[in-house]
Amino acid sequence: MTKNIVKLFQSPVEFETFGINSLAYVRPVMSDDINAQFPQGPELPEGLDLWALFGADGQPIAVADEKSDLLLNAEELDLLTVGVQ
Repeated sequence: MTKNIVKLFQSPVEFETFGINSLAYVRPVMSDDINAQFPQGPELPEGLDLWALFGADGQPIAVADEKSDLLLNAEELDLLTVGVQ
């Protein structure tokens, strides 16, 4: 199925940048993982179970205790949230 989707785009770069400013996803994260993967961001306390809102390019947009807070934040930013499997 991925082959068919990729063929809709003119280049790999076009595929990679698709949805950067319009799509986002929410997934559970550990604060330790966020600190390690994104050291340029503010340091979070260790050992917290959190939820993170990520842009289509995988960059974090926001972190919260509750998933519903991030879904509201995405709506305020006019981002369409999609499921990730």
